[in-house]
Amino acid sequence: MLTAHVENSEYASFETRFRDIGKGFFQKEHLPEKHCQENLWLLKPANLNQGRGIEIFKSLEKIHAFLTMQPANSYWVAQKYVEKPLLYYGRKFDIRVWALVTSKNEVFIYKHGYIRTSSNEYSLSDPNNYVHLTNNCLQKHGDNYGKHEEGNTLGLDKLQKYFDEKYSEYGISVEKHLVPRMKDFIIDTFLSVKKSLNPKRRKNCFELFGYDFLIDEDFRTWLLEVIFQYRIGRIIVYCIRLIRTRILDTRMILLKNF
Repeated sequence: MLTAHVENSEYASFETRFRDIGKGFFQKEHLPEKHCQENLWLLKPANLNQGRGIEIFKSLEKIHAFLTMQPANSYWVAQKYVEKPLLYYGRKFDIRVWALVTSKNEVFIYKHGYIRTSSNEYSLSDPNNYVHLTNNCLQKHGDNYGKHEEGNTLGLDKLQKYFDEKYSEYGISVEKHLVPRMKDFIIDTFLSVKKSLNPKRRKNCFELFGYDFLIDEDFRTWLLEVIFQYRIGRIIVYCIRLIRTRILDTRMILLKNF
């Protein structure tokens, strides 16, 4: 987490990591070397969602200059960019999964996740955000929005079909290989903030969280972010069915528990 106009220990740690990657020092890096060749980074405003305010950088000097132009003491999440994502017909995508957390500290994971696709062909040399950011709220303003999929949204069954066609030799299963890892991330993030989720100990309440995941070219699953100020995106036929079933499932959980 970086703070605009403040060069504290967090910034120093980030700066060291940035320079180490730039020099080819990967001993302390959690990300595989293949994702660090261009040393691309995302800066996200900590208080915004829907892809608003996200910038992509590959220069430490430009990051520093950018932060000096932002409101003093505003918070920015610095996130290493995964440079070799798995592509869906040549375009970037992520996976959105919803989880319901109750005041009893129960976690219910909604099984009907979906993928959000980019409108343009993926290329690290293209600085266009429509190439790199799959947020529906951003993509809908692009010229190619909806060109490949209605609302740039598809169910996980379509991703499985793509795997079967493109990577049949690997036998990759969304249900067996990707979903369990996503569940692990959901539980881990819940446990990390469990004590602060309901500080006033209110009863009979809940929160719905949106989890965004990226799959890299080696079929590793990466957690991008967790949101709670959520928006379903453009209301397309698929999303209408999704919303209806999610509301019904949520109501059943709440009636059963409260």
